Amino acid sequence: MQYSWLLVFVAAIANATGTVFLKKSRLAAADAGFVNALISPWFLSALLIYTIGLLLFTQALGQLPVSASQPVMAGVSFVSAALLASVIFGEQLSFNHLVAISLIVAGIAVMTRS
Repeated sequence: MQYSWLLVFVAAIANATGTVFLKKSRLAAADAGFVNALISPWFLSALLIYTIGLLLFTQALGQLPVSASQPVMAGVSFVSAALLASVIFGEQLSFNHLVAISLIVAGIAVMTRS
């Protein structure tokens, strides 16, 4: 079961990374047309990363209850996305962001306890 939780965490990080890649695709092609945005390397990479995350999460669901794994995946993804956006794009993490991240981490800790 520990392996399944690892898959959930990796899938969540893949989800957050895919979101960062989507943002990069829009920044790289801000004035590009819709079709050009769809074929950009950043967008295609985001699709690949999302797909890998989905496959990992699907594998984890074979051993874990949806009622625990889905909230954990969402929480880890939210926290990862906020931290990645702060590092990569310089987005500010306010006090409210940090409090919310702390609450999410605490909730994940409670949800993953066996």
